[in-house]
Amino acid sequence: MVGDLPTYSVVVEMENAKSIDWDEIGVGLTVLADEIASVSAAGFASPKVIISHAGHDADAQSLRDHINREAPQLKEVSELRFAACPGGRYYELKNNGILAAETDVVVFMDSDTVPESDWLSILLGPFRNPGTVCVNGYTYLFYDDFSSRTFALIWFFPMAQGDKKFAAKRAINANNVAFRRDWIAGHPFPQNNGFKVSCTLLMHQLRREGHEIVHAGARVYHYPPRGWRFFCWRALVTGRDADRKFVALHAPSRSQRIVKSLSRWGTMSWRTTRRVLSHAPQTGMPLWQIPFSLAVGLAFYTLAFLGHFSLAAGLVSDEIETMPDYVGHS
Repeated sequence: MVGDLPTYSVVVEMENAKSIDWDEIGVGLTVLADEIASVSAAGFASPKVIISHAGHDADAQSLRDHINREAPQLKEVSELRFAACPGGRYYELKNNGILAAETDVVVFMDSDTVPESDWLSILLGPFRNPGTVCVNGYTYLFYDDFSSRTFALIWFFPMAQGDKKFAAKRAINANNVAFRRDWIAGHPFPQNNGFKVSCTLLMHQLRREGHEIVHAGARVYHYPPRGWRFFCWRALVTGRDADRKFVALHAPSRSQRIVKSLSRWGTMSWRTTRRVLSHAPQTGMPLWQIPFSLAVGLAFYTLAFLGHFSLAAGLVSDEIETMPDYVGHS
């Protein structure tokens, strides 16, 4: 602790880097360097930036070369560390980064997110209160064409503007969140076969222990998903993950899981219809595209239902979810 300012580390996972290009990764890391410089000028100690990757220790030099080329400022404002976790999945990489952090606070950022101005100071500010355990930021999808606008409308993140009510219901944004290190080191992201389940389970663990999650306006945008292969795969995984969350939180019978898959299909279809019709104009989507966007959204959650039902009914086994190579850069 420097005065009343906490020391901090930033953990950047590299799994999502498989689906975007290095110049896009460089945008986020360059902004991160600017944010670090800004808070350092305000009195915070220079942080460690921990690049947690699924390769081997020998891969560190290649990663360092890429980062120095795309975001040369980062090594000037922070201490770069590389933490290998061979074959590690998304949450495993985050937990791996925690092990390398030795500071009061651990900030999590993903390789495919880009912070807005003052992101870091807003995220760190609440930790001046020693009782703060978790600060959750605001993540939204970037959009610039029909596909990305549609994803932004139907995705799990709130819209960039005018969506505070939905944002308040969001689980922890594992790509934009900070924890008191002593707490997160003792409560790492839970192990689960799901693709994006652990952040929800961790949120419930925080609440069971009586910790308040501070919701802050620390904003980042997330690069949009790409391609129809990703669309289909991610929809099916979304459904299977919904069943996993239901099982982990409620321990239901198989018949209850099947009923839940049907009720969730109806809920998400209605939610998609409402959100596309109400938010599409603010994205700049032409009126003639709105019906097509709605059809895509309903198709996504129909596929999600098929994934949910198939796991709930025991038609498929509960296997570890990993992103297939065929959906990357699609």
